[in-house]
Amino acid sequence: MHMVHSRRFGSPPSRFRRSWSAGAAAAALALGTLAAAPAAAQAAPNDPEAAVSGMPGGVPEAALRSEPQLPAPAGWDFSDDFSRTSGTSRLDDGALLWTDWLYDDTGTGDFTYADPDAGANGADVFRAGVAVDETQTHWRVDWNTLIDPDVPIAAWAFDTDSDPATGTDAWPAGAGVHSPGIDTALVVSSRGAQLIDLQSGDAADVADLGGRLTVDTDARSFVVSVPRDALAVDGEWTARLVAGVADADGTGFAAAPEAPDGTRVYNAAFRDMDDEPHLVGDTGDASTEWNNGRQSERLADGDVSDFALALDWRDLASGTTTPEPQPSGYSTRWYVSNLDLGQGMDPAARRSPGPALQPATFFGRVQPYTVYVPTTYDPDDPAPLTIMMHGGDGNHNAFLSDRKDDVHRPLCEERGSICLSPLGRGLSAWYLNEAEVDVWETWNRVAQAYALDPARTTISGFSMGGVGATRIATNYPQAFAGAAIVSGAGYFNTAGERDRSGAELRAENLVGLNTLIVSGTADIAEQNTRTWDAEMHKAGIAYRAEYFDGGDHGTLGTWLGWADVADYLDGRTTSTPGEFAFRWEPGDGRADLGTPIDRAHWASGLSDRDDDARWARITARSGALATTEQEPELTEETRVIAGRDAEVRDQQIVPGNPIEQENRIELAAENVASLTVDMDMAGISDAEPAAIDLITDGPTELTWTQGSRSGTVTVGEGEHTLTVDGSAPEIDAAAPHRPLPSSAPGAITVAATDASGIVSVDATLRDTTGRTVAQLAPTSAPAGEQTWTGEIALPDDLKPRRYRLEIRATDASGETSSTTMSFTLNGR
Repeated sequence: MHMVHSRRFGSPPSRFRRSWSAGAAAAALALGTLAAAPAAAQAAPNDPEAAVSGMPGGVPEAALRSEPQLPAPAGWDFSDDFSRTSGTSRLDDGALLWTDWLYDDTGTGDFTYADPDAGANGADVFRAGVAVDETQTHWRVDWNTLIDPDVPIAAWAFDTDSDPATGTDAWPAGAGVHSPGIDTALVVSSRGAQLIDLQSGDAADVADLGGRLTVDTDARSFVVSVPRDALAVDGEWTARLVAGVADADGTGFAAAPEAPDGTRVYNAAFRDMDDEPHLVGDTGDASTEWNNGRQSERLADGDVSDFALALDWRDLASGTTTPEPQPSGYSTRWYVSNLDLGQGMDPAARRSPGPALQPATFFGRVQPYTVYVPTTYDPDDPAPLTIMMHGGDGNHNAFLSDRKDDVHRPLCEERGSICLSPLGRGLSAWYLNEAEVDVWETWNRVAQAYALDPARTTISGFSMGGVGATRIATNYPQAFAGAAIVSGAGYFNTAGERDRSGAELRAENLVGLNTLIVSGTADIAEQNTRTWDAEMHKAGIAYRAEYFDGGDHGTLGTWLGWADVADYLDGRTTSTPGEFAFRWEPGDGRADLGTPIDRAHWASGLSDRDDDARWARITARSGALATTEQEPELTEETRVIAGRDAEVRDQQIVPGNPIEQENRIELAAENVASLTVDMDMAGISDAEPAAIDLITDGPTELTWTQGSRSGTVTVGEGEHTLTVDGSAPEIDAAAPHRPLPSSAPGAITVAATDASGIVSVDATLRDTTGRTVAQLAPTSAPAGEQTWTGEIALPDDLKPRRYRLEIRATDASGETSSTTMSFTLNGR
């Protein structure tokens, strides 16, 4: 064993020469004659209350956006509350709702589309529904992609007496498949719906029978309503559903380019989780990796007998409702994305591109992800979350090889952790741009579906997923309790540049985040791993590096070392460091996608001055939190892990001598145009004066927040000290009044007081959704008086409803105070 002492992390900035004084903002709300309840201000970026329940504070906007609602299809007047788990169904008040697998429309395994309007995904059944009312039955198919409604065709086959010995086994419309006991079929395309008696061969257009076909391109749905006197329903049926590409007149199935003979079915629905275990055979094969392995096998023989749904018309008629399925173990789920990338997928999306970076190749508004839910999960006891990011050429099922239990048992089941594997919008999108958004959105949806402990989220990844995990962990360290990067240390920026010179310097961002990096002596990623290892050591952070003797890329991706990953991550919780550094690459964030790189721990609002510079960087230290010297200590040894020798470099942080506590924040900024410090998160007391020391290499706008108080100053290059001493503008605001019966607008009377003089007052009016209705200014602007009184006029066209008004006053020293009030207008 060899032990090495590293340098102490960071160096506090020197004591500063320049200084100024600013007061802490305090707001008092005085109510007028109308009832006016105080409204909660918008949460600060680092405020945990800004996060979704189960998610930590400090995540980017992409993680906080509400899930859009899918449009309900015309012609369907029943529940739209489908199961979120693929391969499952539920009953809901007269409807049976089935959820299919996404992007599984591969036929025998390699089917493609000749028509570009198919979007390379034109026969992919997303969901299916069956419902009954007093006069009709209703048959619904939702398509994952419906660019041109003339592309897909669906066929329902019904065994109406649950006797496979009656009826026929050959499907109509040239589908090229068979199953026993078919009595009646319903063939549906955009051109019409045909009800077919398989015994007699008679066919009738549903419209001629008094029914209807509704094609809704917004909902991407076909809904057929069939009169019950044309299709009598009772007892128990067996239903099957297949889909393909419609022929020219929309009455039959067209052949796939790869199969001029044989089956013409691209997608067989009603394959449950027993039909599609994770996985059939090897990964990396489009015939198995999309939860379609059994489908590929059966369609090769044209036999869809196993893929069936039991219909009990008594349950439907009685309005029986069953709960949302929440299986334990492995399952695949779906969610609706906030991104609009179009429909379908790139025609080459399922084919391996090798290590080349691709943009997002799966475009649809609905995306899949895989979860593992431990058998011990209890909604009353929030579970940790482990994010598992797949390697190149893989998808959300990539960790589900024949050795999947070697990964999931220790990492998920034994730790009691829910595990999430996103698709990442493609096999080789490297978790950049839209692919990164997929990670945040799936995390959001898992937090909505399960009880998560926001302090115990860890992120891990293999190969490409390790590079993605490195990117996300170094840019958002405050969101995670730990990270594990397996055979994938490295960095891709959003411009598509991999491992740009100095990329590993981001290792210093991982302060407070215990990080494990793993490679092997026969691994292609070994050198990159050693580069990041050396930088982590230099940065003085807590980490461990493991190098397995003879370990190669394949074994590391499927089983080797994952039990040790689980052991390293187990029990980790997020922490607020008293001292940290954070660097980012100008232009690397994507604010337009909701993934800006603009915060770290108790610093937020970060922006750079020079977009062409290599770096922007801050160091920050709280004298209230950093009360002990932190001494990194590196241990080097050889251990036996998973039966193999492994070189292990383990750096721990050892507490050193105590440091006197101070009500002070020390900052240094390089190429930083703006930053905000949250003094509450930094442990700064508001019971006594506080100081903020700043060294900057150019103009910097510094904002501080503490409770409802805030202040902003702009300084130039040099060393500065800001004293926060507790004096600031005080605001009194009376509830709005409207001169009646005059049509003139109402107004709010505002009084602001500050010893240094009031220089500006403004306000923002919002509705109850948070939407900005108007930016308002007083009728007479302040001119530096110590006490200013004036009115803020409300817009004349306000509708009677509830509003929230935030009023801000700024004094001569640049200190800002604000107060927020709510009021209801009931008409003039």
